[in-house]
Amino acid sequence: IPSRLTLDDLSQHPHPGRLVANDIGQVRLRTAEPLPLDAYADSRRTGSFILIDPGDGTTLTAGMVGDFAAGATACGR
Repeated sequence: IPSRLTLDDLSQHPHPGRLVANDIGQVRLRTAEPLPLDAYADSRRTGSFILIDPGDGTTLTAGMVGDFAAGATACGR
């Protein structure tokens, strides 16, 4: 978790260790399989996502894709 945003003053807190409910932060995800994603700036439709708990179907989080990590690419690009 590279950073967490504080809404009071819009400051960034580097390396918070964790995010709790309703926090806004920047995270890096690694997936076992390639995902068909684009940067949000290029496509709102394929640049956003939600993560769902497979056990009970609840939404865990929603996000927007930023820059891809070094060596990673948008699927199919």
